[in-house]
Amino acid sequence: MRFTAVAIATLFACAALAAPGAYAQTAAGAKDESPLKLSIGGGALYAPTYLGSDNYDADPIPLFDLRYADRFFLSTRDGLGANFAPSGSNWRAGPVVKYRAARDQDDDAALRGMGDVDAAGEAGGYVHYDLRPFTMGAEIRQGFGGHEGAVGDLFVNWSTKLSDSLMLTVGPKATLASRDFTETYFGVTPGQAARTGYRAYSPDGPFMSYGLGASLRYKVNDYLSLGGFAGVDRIVGDAADSPLVDQAGSPTQAKLGVTLGIDW
Repeated sequence: MRFTAVAIATLFACAALAAPGAYAQTAAGAKDESPLKLSIGGGALYAPTYLGSDNYDADPIPLFDLRYADRFFLSTRDGLGANFAPSGSNWRAGPVVKYRAARDQDDDAALRGMGDVDAAGEAGGYVHYDLRPFTMGAEIRQGFGGHEGAVGDLFVNWSTKLSDSLMLTVGPKATLASRDFTETYFGVTPGQAARTGYRAYSPDGPFMSYGLGASLRYKVNDYLSLGGFAGVDRIVGDAADSPLVDQAGSPTQAKLGVTLGIDW
């Protein structure tokens, strides 16, 4: 309940702080040509093996981004959603559904005995405001499947065109999470403690992490785009005190990725 009150107050009172970050960037840089925009491709991501790990892996990632008239979007980064704000306004707001990947105990030695966490869906809403060159947004989602917690993302981005073909976006971000979420990904039940040697641990929310992210998008030509993104986050609060972070991992989480997409 404490998380819900904080998250709702942030979303509707501040009307500001991660909705679909890539969604905001794409809309800001879109051309007024066809109402339908599609980008398909792939890339690679270098990131921790699990949320809180100090081990890193490089894995392939898909790229799919479909948008229609700044009204509907389906994206591997931003999920499935819609924009119900009035046309021509600086606001964007609407429903969003996202996917959170499963956590396999075989992904990292630190997870052995913890059991697997199934993939989860997260449904909720977002609001963000464009005050060029700044974009501010907030997103709240309720999990189902692998976890049943609530997650809130906040961001402030600054975007600039370094050239006619190169766009830079950078800014701070933060994540809030309910007890159900932190217990799923950072908690240790008595049974898990017996199998792993970790102490039993039951974390609370609402503050989970803060960080800084940046992305570059280079338009090679009318049909080809090259993207790069990087970020560093610091896990805080009860989540940082989890044995999976404090004992076996690290509160500092970095990532680096690159994508190549074909645009229509």
